[in-house]
Amino acid sequence: MSVAIQVPVAKTSNHLALPRAAVSAEMQLTAKQKRLIRESFLKIEPALNLVGTLFYLKLFRLDPTLRTRFEGPAEMQGRKFAAAMKLAAISLNHEDGLAPTLKLLGVRHRQLGIKARHYRTMARALIWTLEQSLAMSFTRETKHAWTALLGQLTRIMAA
Repeated sequence: MSVAIQVPVAKTSNHLALPRAAVSAEMQLTAKQKRLIRESFLKIEPALNLVGTLFYLKLFRLDPTLRTRFEGPAEMQGRKFAAAMKLAAISLNHEDGLAPTLKLLGVRHRQLGIKARHYRTMARALIWTLEQSLAMSFTRETKHAWTALLGQLTRIMAA
């Protein structure tokens, strides 16, 4: 498991902002990790809506209380998930390109009552979903790459 990095949060007039250097440090993945994430994403991309639905069904099975926090059927949530996954894959090329979007998503999640512990459940559900979707091609290295990415995303969203 990766070690959490404590990042000072600076307040601005209407929102919280991470210092640019801190955001870049948060989003550091090795070139190999990025490649593994991209390659595995490309394998699931043709069925991304279905993968997203599977993710939400697993998430709601792990924590049924989360069902009330997300509006609409699992299929609709799956489409939102698919869009977020695609954005995350594209953003791997940009050191801090995803951080502002993640911070906004984190604010939205807090409005829905999502807590830091829920992100851990979401990460478990996603790793399980990737294991099911990618089967043998979800290697230990690929799992570690996704786990590192999810840890970094969680730290930004929960900040």
